[in-house]
Amino acid sequence: MDIYASKEEFEKLEYKRPDGDFNGCVIIPTGEMHDSGFGCMRFALTMDNEIVGCVGGGSDIIHLNGIGGYGQYGEKYMERVTSQMVPVIGWSIDCLPSGFLRIFSHKNLSIEDIICSDFILYAKEGKNEKS
Repeated sequence: MDIYASKEEFEKLEYKRPDGDFNGCVIIPTGEMHDSGFGCMRFALTMDNEIVGCVGGGSDIIHLNGIGGYGQYGEKYMERVTSQMVPVIGWSIDCLPSGFLRIFSHKNLSIEDIICSDFILYAKEGKNEKS
């Protein structure tokens, strides 16, 4: 399935851990409410225009490049903040024909957990696999 799927097709996606790289996610509201009072989301993980996984379900928030934006190894980056060495991550958002939003990056991404309260997307370290 690709990102041009209908709203109904996105809502019917089965949970699936990605078996390869991904560089974006489509936000799918679940209709459920989190204890925080905000709505829960699932996420169709994408590699360019193809869906490669579906995770989440109990998440009421998305943290881009980790909590605070310091990456997967935040403490290591905290030391770099004073020297302006935090890696730059380019995030983009578009609205798909289904009406759902897709968040994507110029770098491949990773996640901390496939079913979680806080959905944390990290940019992978090292050289971009895609330039």
